[in-house]
Amino acid sequence: MSGLQQEFEAWIKNESPFFNLMGQDVLDGLWYWDLNQPSNGVLNDKFWNLLGYDSSSLDRETVDWLSLIDQQNLQLIIAAYNNHLTNPKQHPFNVEVRCRHRKGYLLAINLKGAISYDEIGNPHRLMGVAIQLDKNFDGTKQFPFTKEQYIDVIEGIKLGIWSGNINTGEAYCNDIWAEMIGYTVAELQPLTTEVFYSLVHPEDKEQLVLSIDNLIKNEGIYEVEFRMRHKKGHWVWIFCRGEITAHDDQGNPEIVSGMHYDITDKKVNEQLLLKYKDLLERSNEAAKIGHWEIDLQKESVFWSKVTKEIYDVSRDFIPAIELGLQFIVEGENRDRIVRLMEKAVQSPMEFKEQIQIKSSNGVVKWIRLIGLSQFRNGQCTRLYGLVQDVDDIENVQLQVKLREEEFRQTFNHSAMGMAFISVTNQLLQANPGFCKMFGYTEAELQKLDFLEVSHSEDFELNKEAINDVFTGKRPYFRYDYRYSKKDGSIIWTNSLISAIHNEEGEIIHFVLQVLDITKRKLNELSLQYKADLIRRINDVANIGIWEVDIAAGTSHWSPMIIEMAGVAEDYTPTLEDVYSFFKEGEHRKTIKRSIELAIAEGKGFNHVLQVRSTTGRVFWSRTIGITDFVDGECKRFYGFFQDIDKETVAAKELAIKEEELRLTFEHAHTGMCILDLEGKLQKSNISMTAILGYSEEEMRNLTFFDITHPEDIEKTEILMSELLARKRDSYKLEKRYIHKNGDVIWANVSLSAVKNEKGEFLHFVSQVEDISDKKQLTDNLTEHNNRLVNFAHIVSHNLRSHTSNISMLLDLAQDDDSEIVENEYFKNIRTVSDNMNDTICHLNEIVEINSKVSTTLTSQNLLENVRKAVKSVESLAKQSDTTIEININKDHNVIAVHAYLESILLNFLTNAIKYRYPGRKNQVVFTSGIEGNYVYLSVKDNGLGIDLKRYGTKLFGMYKTFHNHPDARGMGLFISKNQVEAMGGKIVVESEVNKGTNFKTYLRYENN
Repeated sequence: MSGLQQEFEAWIKNESPFFNLMGQDVLDGLWYWDLNQPSNGVLNDKFWNLLGYDSSSLDRETVDWLSLIDQQNLQLIIAAYNNHLTNPKQHPFNVEVRCRHRKGYLLAINLKGAISYDEIGNPHRLMGVAIQLDKNFDGTKQFPFTKEQYIDVIEGIKLGIWSGNINTGEAYCNDIWAEMIGYTVAELQPLTTEVFYSLVHPEDKEQLVLSIDNLIKNEGIYEVEFRMRHKKGHWVWIFCRGEITAHDDQGNPEIVSGMHYDITDKKVNEQLLLKYKDLLERSNEAAKIGHWEIDLQKESVFWSKVTKEIYDVSRDFIPAIELGLQFIVEGENRDRIVRLMEKAVQSPMEFKEQIQIKSSNGVVKWIRLIGLSQFRNGQCTRLYGLVQDVDDIENVQLQVKLREEEFRQTFNHSAMGMAFISVTNQLLQANPGFCKMFGYTEAELQKLDFLEVSHSEDFELNKEAINDVFTGKRPYFRYDYRYSKKDGSIIWTNSLISAIHNEEGEIIHFVLQVLDITKRKLNELSLQYKADLIRRINDVANIGIWEVDIAAGTSHWSPMIIEMAGVAEDYTPTLEDVYSFFKEGEHRKTIKRSIELAIAEGKGFNHVLQVRSTTGRVFWSRTIGITDFVDGECKRFYGFFQDIDKETVAAKELAIKEEELRLTFEHAHTGMCILDLEGKLQKSNISMTAILGYSEEEMRNLTFFDITHPEDIEKTEILMSELLARKRDSYKLEKRYIHKNGDVIWANVSLSAVKNEKGEFLHFVSQVEDISDKKQLTDNLTEHNNRLVNFAHIVSHNLRSHTSNISMLLDLAQDDDSEIVENEYFKNIRTVSDNMNDTICHLNEIVEINSKVSTTLTSQNLLENVRKAVKSVESLAKQSDTTIEININKDHNVIAVHAYLESILLNFLTNAIKYRYPGRKNQVVFTSGIEGNYVYLSVKDNGLGIDLKRYGTKLFGMYKTFHNHPDARGMGLFISKNQVEAMGGKIVVESEVNKGTNFKTYLRYENN
């Protein structure tokens, strides 16, 4: 005997009057669960008997009681325990499960319990009671509990406890007793017998008082069912059990104690039972279910009409106990029933057996015999039950078993893969063929989700239909599906998934049947691919198929030919009709002559001819004919018809273009030549001979490096090597050649690679333009421009010296005579001197703009420069209440001099702030965009505006102002325009007086 079993039996032997009240009649069993070893549990004898086991002969050490619980319900027990552990009062352990009887059927059991803790407060045991839900319990025996140790169990099973003093009328109840009728204990205080009776239903009060009076007189145990009024007004049925638990000094009863159990649901069921009793009896008769009863007190036996029909006896047949047993087939069937009846007479029980009987007509049949024993005052008074003819069912079950065995053999040995799949898409069982097909063991497959081995494309394609099977919308689905095998290869299958339902119609699992069709599928796909490829090639190539059956006199055109001919889809041409589609003249004569020779001599043909569709379209076609010539006779001929109008027209146009190119090449004013991939000349034109002085034949023996100026050879070699290395497709270069007579020739040279359709270089084409005269002119202009710049520097330098001297003399004069500043002439001379200094500075700045720009042009991000300019005038914008909006693309980069771009932005921005309109909130908007090879920058304001009709021609002039502003100098726009134009750009102005101005500056786009 295990330690847990000893602990459990010690518990149930520790009796107390309080727990003795519950007994074995109220509860159908007790259980004890070791939380440290969940599979270790103990049941009392009654619970084992309820599950169909003989507790006296049972080896409890070998039976795991949790295995008797339906495995799908174990999660319910675990969830209920976890909730109870977190908050025992809020979540009492109360769960309904199905337990499997020894004979295989399920019993509905309600388990209620509570946690017991060890000495240090850890959960130690879970213990409680079991109540069978599908039958009424019979309370005749008592079962002891220990109040001190297991009060939590009482709370867990919602058992109300009460006691009352017979002499004083004082009463006590626990919280559960009060909760049954919707009160707290405090609300019922002071609790007396008078308060108690006030809550009892008037119709039940007399019976209750009589029961308690009998208890006091006889000092036994009383049981009574009555109704109590709930706080909310409805009535609650109570099962009450009580006894005398204490006496006074004279030995008279003093304390009555007992328990209350809410049986409202039970009473409702009893009322329903009475309501449908007659219906049940009539239904049993319709269902061929008989009733039998043995009255042990009267020693009489009763068989209903249906029972007699099952035994094939007459309606006036009088049964007896021994006679009834004789109908049961001798041997194990009869012995089993005799033992069960003897046992039923000894203690209350029920049994359900399927046995064979031999009717009065000698027919052996299967019946289901159900029996119950009824006791009164500890004595069995009657046995009763049902009998049903289940011969057809049993025979069907035998057939089912046979079919199951056949299926098992088929499942295990089938070459087709078969598997059972759970409702959560997990594999439950697979046959060897299935495992071999996928390359996994059954254990490995059980760990996989089938989505892991499913082909994603096929899953998406079939997901909706498969989901319909899983949700019960369709019974099965057959589909072609790809899976990934363990080795990573793909297997094509023809799969059939079907749902398996239980008797309630619920889906319990699915059967997946898989046939390996990889080889067939690959052949189908290959064939389909080739057919589709041919179809697509024919469609792209505008190729149709035609056939003429000579013997049948019929013709067939494919849809492509019908479309090209412009006829209806159901058009059936004759041989004469075919001729009419070819263009009159030589084209029609040619096809007619070819068809006649094909029929007469079996000669095939291949012609390019023009045809005319019914829509009037004339196009070039290729017509190919092939004959079936047997025994000197043409049975049929067929072929292809292709629209080659584009190709034919293109070929003719290409011939024209080639002729035009030849003439252009030979007579071009620019030198042109064709070089092979090693730089050797293949062909040159007349102009090339004129530029270099060499004949075409002479140049064939030279390379271009032989006639290139020594100083230009290196850069030519670099570009040519990059071209040969496929790092570039072409290059342009200004270089020098050595003429045959020794002169230096300046030329603009472009060299481009000519490639085939694969991108492979075929040869190079070079164009050479003689720019010697232009080069000389450019050099002269550059020298002249440099002299002008030098002149401007000299002038500005000399003038600056004179103006500096004048300014210095004026300063000295002012130092000698401070009053001279009041002299009118002195003031005018000072003004003229200052203006001359400013003019010289401005002229010098203009000179510098054009002289520096070519060396300082860089890529500038427009957005970054605008943000920087806006940041620099931030304080000025705040003072003038100016809002600045920036709508510039972050990828707009321009070629500019950074200092010039900064100057232009600040000039336009400060002007927009300076010339704002009084009384109007000033606003400046920056916008960018692309126009051609330029990025434009728009600076738009809502200020004073400019009268362009009046000042348009003077807008960018030096010292031109258009508003009476103290800071207006007339130099900002002049300098900005020069800076923009020096960088290769331009400025456009849009303006309207009193509405605002928009300056659009165009700068070169970096990408161009």
